[in-house]
Amino acid sequence: TVTNSKGVYSSSLAEYALFAAKYFALNTPRLLRQKADSTWEKFPVEELRGKTLGVIGYGDIGRATGTLAKAFGMEVLASRRNPDLSKG
Repeated sequence: TVTNSKGVYSSSLAEYALFAAKYFALNTPRLLRQKADSTWEKFPVEELRGKTLGVIGYGDIGRATGTLAKAFGMEVLASRRNPDLSKG
């Protein structure tokens, strides 16, 4: 039996997308290196607030990601295959 579970993973995938954005904004590999070396040098950290997130495919996952990005203070630009679906 094949079923469709539309929207089941939207929240968790949206959270993962924002986690990945934050991972790179914080330069996490550098933080982990400094932790391993016990060296704590200052460096600029990027914030997501004020940045622009481009979403290609504004379905369930794209909308959930956009909602979270808005909560971070980001601007969201989205594109979808059929723009008529976005008209309310």
